[in-house]
Amino acid sequence: MSIFRRIMIVPFAAACLSAPLSTFAQSYPTKPIRIVIPYPPGGVDITVRLLLPILDQELGQPGIIDYRPGASGLIGTEYVSNADPDGYTILWTASNPWVVTPAMRKETPYHPIKSFTPITVVTEGVNVIVASKDFPANNLTELFAYARKNSLAWATSGIGSSWHLDAENMNRMAHTKILHAPFKGFGPMFPAMFSGQPPVGLITYSTSYKLVQSGKLKFLGSMSTKEKVRHLLPKGMQTIQEVLPEFEASSSWVGVGGPANLPRDIVMRLNAAIIKAIKLPLLQERFASDLIVATGNTPEEFAKLIKDDYELAVKSVRESGISSLD
Repeated sequence: MSIFRRIMIVPFAAACLSAPLSTFAQSYPTKPIRIVIPYPPGGVDITVRLLLPILDQELGQPGIIDYRPGASGLIGTEYVSNADPDGYTILWTASNPWVVTPAMRKETPYHPIKSFTPITVVTEGVNVIVASKDFPANNLTELFAYARKNSLAWATSGIGSSWHLDAENMNRMAHTKILHAPFKGFGPMFPAMFSGQPPVGLITYSTSYKLVQSGKLKFLGSMSTKEKVRHLLPKGMQTIQEVLPEFEASSSWVGVGGPANLPRDIVMRLNAAIIKAIKLPLLQERFASDLIVATGNTPEEFAKLIKDDYELAVKSVRESGISSLD
């Protein structure tokens, strides 16, 4: 079955978790679980497809992947915020619509903290700036120098995304005026970038690596600021801190949550299943080969991360002077 269908159904085989759970949690799920991804195929859904075969052994019901892209993830995220808190509709998303978009708008149809129940982080991002193969700059220093003398645009996965926020912050700190060219996800960015329209893009390392290896794109530098991801980067790749020491990257993770008031037993049932899949050596090797840092954490740790990252996004919006997107 093609992964590029809007709805992808994947069978789950029956099994039980080893951890002691209540009778209610042990009976869940009794029907298919809808996994809402607020982006087109070819990005966030990569982690879902890697983990589903293991979740197949844990949950005992079909998982239905439901792509609901649009408005930089706002449409699908809103859908989950309005779902019944019964564990049969969950959100599998990048951090953008959860913590960045609400910081960039006066109003959103959901609140990043009050409208959701955190379940777990799945992966933490490694973010890079890439360019078409014929672009004259070869690193971040050359990129900003070029942008100060020439008209330039760079692509992101959408208005209101962390990439949008980071782009404006870099413009402010580097004293450049690079235009923002938003796309509806990473997939649609590539054909435009291959032709140099626009020639530069902000993207995840794992998504762009094979395109760089094939010669279609080239790396200019890394935007990631966390030490835990640095080992994945090519030796000698310039980092944003070398050029803009005060720059603090926006949050970049893939996480899972449900609507507010999701029962604790269901939260822990899903948390245990997802983390069990993440921690399997075979999948850890696969994540490493795909240049992804797969972590997993407790619902409480995830809730704190969401709060901290939302506060950082609010601060970054204020400092960068971005007008409200409403």
